[in-house]
Amino acid sequence: MERATKGSGAVTKADLRAIVNGQYAGDPRLLIDRLADELLKVVFDPLREHSATANRRLVASKPAKRALEIKLAELLIRDSSVECAAPPPSLPVTKLSPEEIISRTGMSKTTLYRADHVKFYSVVPMGMKNGRAYPAWQFVGNIPSLLPRVLEILGRKSRIQVNTFFVTERDALNELSPAEVLAGLAFEDRGTLTPAQVRMLALAENARLDKVVALATMEVADPG
Repeated sequence: MERATKGSGAVTKADLRAIVNGQYAGDPRLLIDRLADELLKVVFDPLREHSATANRRLVASKPAKRALEIKLAELLIRDSSVECAAPPPSLPVTKLSPEEIISRTGMSKTTLYRADHVKFYSVVPMGMKNGRAYPAWQFVGNIPSLLPRVLEILGRKSRIQVNTFFVTERDALNELSPAEVLAGLAFEDRGTLTPAQVRMLALAENARLDKVVALATMEVADPG
């Protein structure tokens, strides 16, 4: 998840994979702006010696760049309204390796590790003393945009404590886990939902986020 900034290097394939997959951490419009600049330069430079001044000005004009930006945005930026229309039926209980995350999102290993405990979290793989595995539920739907707010509150907690917080059922959430409430989806290995649980998962996204944030705040405040 590379963050685009003014003056940064050329747009990379990893940037494009991340934005197409909906996993780009920076401002997608800024990335599109940079890409449009690069494409216009590719077109403009060969015309310097072979085209009239008026034509060169047309290619380099703001309207031309804006038209290119709009088309690139249509092609590359994921439509969240389409995604929301067909959400996954449940949350996965599997864990992903760093290599799997990199393959899915296009981010570099350095970016992945820097984002650990900030944008998402990892756990130690089962049967190992060290290493990283990423609970797959945190990459579903709109969770990547919600999770950082909760992780910021839990920043001083260990990886084990963070994972325990997210996957443990809570009385305050009608015996659902914070991960399920945050996503609005039950884990795939959960049995039949009660009517109260169904209502909880059907709450608006902001309402569900507020409930999880409140629990995280209590978790940090609890000396135990």
